[in-house]
Amino acid sequence: MKILITSFKPFNNMINNYSTEVLNYINNPYKIVLDVVYDECYNELKETNNLDEFDLIIALGEARSRNVLTVETNAKNISSCSLKDNSGVLKQNELIIENGKSILETQVDLNLISDLIQLSNDAGKFVCNNLYYHLLNNYPSKSLFIHIPECNNDTNKYQEYSKTIEKIILTLTK
Repeated sequence: MKILITSFKPFNNMINNYSTEVLNYINNPYKIVLDVVYDECYNELKETNNLDEFDLIIALGEARSRNVLTVETNAKNISSCSLKDNSGVLKQNELIIENGKSILETQVDLNLISDLIQLSNDAGKFVCNNLYYHLLNNYPSKSLFIHIPECNNDTNKYQEYSKTIEKIILTLTK
């Protein structure tokens, strides 16, 4: 099976992004670090990869306000955040896809991994949700988004979360 895993570059004057720190410990040949830019991150992803050839696409993002690793069940068709993306864009209550469904759900069987990770139904309204909405709009049966919680730059946490993600991959690709 061929799995693509994405993460994000730092944003909002942070020195790192926990999603990339965790990605560095995941043993998988297909990885890409995306810029924190609305819509462009998805465009970059599809321009640099033939997404049709992957059996599973896992996007990682950080949610420093959380204290556990979470898989997002859905993405909402809205971008609205008080933070600017890395290109300086600030979006307030803007649709991601005009005339798109208000909520898209992953069709990956989350029951298979519910004992490994906590489920969340709020991917936020920033670039993580934007990327996930695009992925679910085009690849709902093989797209998953995982938020990395606060790590306090702890290497042990990065390794722990990477091992959990590797278990998720093994479980989903059996």
